[in-house]
Amino acid sequence: MKNPKLTTASGIPESLTNLFYRDECSVFAIKDAVEDSNTGLELAAKLNRMELLVKGFKIDRETSEYVRLVATSYGGGKHYLIAEK
Repeated sequence: MKNPKLTTASGIPESLTNLFYRDECSVFAIKDAVEDSNTGLELAAKLNRMELLVKGFKIDRETSEYVRLVATSYGGGKHYLIAEK
């Protein structure tokens, strides 16, 4: 998978840096997890092992072209991570 993008529930683009605080993670670690994953389940598992500011990523939709994962931030907002296959 490639090209991870993060959006809010209303479709507003966000930076991947909104997923972590300080040095617990990095954009490179998130992109590596995306590139090393073959399925949505594998990607969700890798992201859930990282110390991110969102609660458990789950598959929202998976097609032959992309995977969309959904997670809830500690503030209650929904975030969608979309990665192309």
